[in-house]
Amino acid sequence: MIKLFAATAENLPLPEALAEVPGGCALLTSPSAYRVGLVEDGRCLHPTGPMDVSAVYEARVFTEDLELRWVEPGHAVVLTEREDLIPAAFADRIDPLEAEAVHETAYLVWGKATPFVPGWTSLHSSRVGVITVPVAHTGRERVRLAAREYIAADKAHGNAYVAEERLLRFEPLSQERTSDV
Repeated sequence: MIKLFAATAENLPLPEALAEVPGGCALLTSPSAYRVGLVEDGRCLHPTGPMDVSAVYEARVFTEDLELRWVEPGHAVVLTEREDLIPAAFADRIDPLEAEAVHETAYLVWGKATPFVPGWTSLHSSRVGVITVPVAHTGRERVRLAAREYIAADKAHGNAYVAEERLLRFEPLSQERTSDV
């Protein structure tokens, strides 16, 4: 049995929520853009400099061990398999999810990879333009977003289902594909 712990916080502005997590990759949604950055010392950074988060209405920040989900006007939740990693500002605990199993999965990110700066790769696609992600360019043409699914069983009927998912990291796609996805 694997437990996924969660806790919430209300009325927590995004800069304060970012200060509560131990860094990580940030997916930031605003009315005009979808951006990716790294959280360090409570700030979102891009290789071009600090990122303005004032217009962000939804954010997901993740590391291998913890994920923060934040939505305007300040609703936030953290998810982790280690209860001791829950930040103090997240005082409202949610009953742990008891998963029967976990499944490692990944999502292909749009675009062909090219080097940007050390530790970052630009992904170019005619459909979505250019997005820069914090993963070292390895010569691979594709990047994926790794995630972990938590499989639970319905107590009444025994049916298994994906009860939750937690993002983990960006990584080069280990196996090249022949078609443009």
